[in-house]
Amino acid sequence: MIKTLQKKFILTAMTAITFLIIALVGGINVFNINSITKQSRRTLDFLMESEGPIELVPPEISPTENNRKISLIPPKEDRKQAALYFKVSEDGSGKITSIDVSRIPSVSEEKAKEIYSTITGSEGRTCKFMYRAKVLPDNIGREIFFLSLSVQNYSVIRVAIQSFFAGVVCWGLMLLLIILLSRKAIRPIAENFEKQKQFVTDAGHEIKTPLAIIMANAEALELHNGESKWTQNIKNQTLRLNGLMQNLLLLAKTDGSEAKIKKENIDLSVIAAETAESFTESAKQRRLTFE
Repeated sequence: MIKTLQKKFILTAMTAITFLIIALVGGINVFNINSITKQSRRTLDFLMESEGPIELVPPEISPTENNRKISLIPPKEDRKQAALYFKVSEDGSGKITSIDVSRIPSVSEEKAKEIYSTITGSEGRTCKFMYRAKVLPDNIGREIFFLSLSVQNYSVIRVAIQSFFAGVVCWGLMLLLIILLSRKAIRPIAENFEKQKQFVTDAGHEIKTPLAIIMANAEALELHNGESKWTQNIKNQTLRLNGLMQNLLLLAKTDGSEAKIKKENIDLSVIAAETAESFTESAKQRRLTFE
C-alpha cells in the first residue's frame, strides 16, 4: 500500500510538473517567434522608408551626450547594415527593370528572379524571405524588397532547442527531487495507516473472546432448554459477526494493493430474506409485519 501510494504521489506530481514545463517552454518559444516576426517587419519597414546607401560617418558626440544611457536596441542604421535583403524593381507593366543583390551575397540575380517569380501578392513570405512591395511615385512602377529570414529562423531553432533541453533537465531534476521527498511526504499517511491496521488487529482479537462466550452460552441454553428460534438466531448472528471480524483481520494483515477481488453472481432476494429473518421475532413481539 505504501509503495502504491508513493508511486501515485510521484505520478501526480510529475504530471503537473510536465504540464507546467510544457506550458513554460511553449510560452517562451511563442513569445520569441512573435518578437522576431515583429522585429523582421520593423526592419522591412525601415528598409522601404530609407531606400539608398547609408554613409558611415562617425557622429559627433557632444559633452552632454556622454552621460546618456546606452540603448539596448540597435539604431535603425545599424539594423539596415546588418539586414540581408535584395530588391527587385518593376516598371508600370510589371516587367523587371533592375535587381539589386549587393546586400545578400548568398543570392544571385538568377536566384532572385526565381524567388521573385513565386510571389503572389504585394506582401507575404516565400522561400525563407519576407517580402513587401513599395509603389514608386507617379505610379511608374514598384520596388519589392525581400528580407532574408535565415538569421531569424536560426535564432528560433536555437531558442527552441535550448529551451527543450533546459526543460528536460529541469524535468529530470524535479523527478529526482520528488522521489527523494516522496517518502517524507507520505510518512504521516503511512503512520496513520499502520495505526489503523494495528487498531483493527487489536480490536479483532479482543472481540473474539466475547463472541466465543456468547456462542458457548447459546449452546448451553440449548442443552438445558432445547433448541429454539432464539438460540438459533443468537448462534447465526454470532457466526456472522465472527466472519466479519475474520475478514477485518485478513484486510489488516494484507496490503490493499495485493488483495484480489473475486466476483460472483448473487441473488439479492436470498440476501434480503436472510436479513429479514433476523428481525422476525422482534417484529412479532411489537406486533409488526413487514414484507
